[in-house]
Amino acid sequence: MVINPNSDAIQLNYLPQPALDRIANMNLFDTNCAGHQMLEHIANKWTVLIVYALTQGKKRYSELKQQIVGVSPKMLIQNLRNLERCGLIEREIYPTVPPRVDYSLTPLGESLVEPLAILGEWAYRHIPEVKTAMEQYDDNPKENYWEPK
Repeated sequence: MVINPNSDAIQLNYLPQPALDRIANMNLFDTNCAGHQMLEHIANKWTVLIVYALTQGKKRYSELKQQIVGVSPKMLIQNLRNLERCGLIEREIYPTVPPRVDYSLTPLGESLVEPLAILGEWAYRHIPEVKTAMEQYDDNPKENYWEPK
C-alpha cells in the first residue's frame, strides 16, 4: 500500500478485482475448504491487533497485554498459540528466572501485514460513515423485516 500524505487517496499495490475473481473460484463459504479454515485462524480482531503490535518489533507477553487494551489473558494466550501454530509468529524463550519469552512475526506473518494494514486503514477512514449508518439503523427499527422460516 502506498499512501500519499497530501491526499486521502490510497494507492493499492494490487488490484482488488482479480483477487475477488480468484476468490469466487474458491469454495471459501464451505467449512471444509482449506481457505475457509485459514480465515478462521487469522480473521479475528485479536489476531489483527497482535500482528499490528508485532510490526513494531519483538514483544513480551506483558507488553502485548498492556498494548492491546481489552484482551483477556486467556484470549491473548489462545491467539498467540494459534498464530504460532499457523507459523505467523515465533516464540523465543530465554533460560532466565523467571523465563523470558519474546514474540515476533515470522516471514509468513510479515506477509500478512500489508493486507491487514489496508483493512485497518479502511476501518479508520470510515469510522464516521459506519457510526452514522449504525445510528440510523438503530433509530429506525424495521417492523416488516424479513426473517427466514
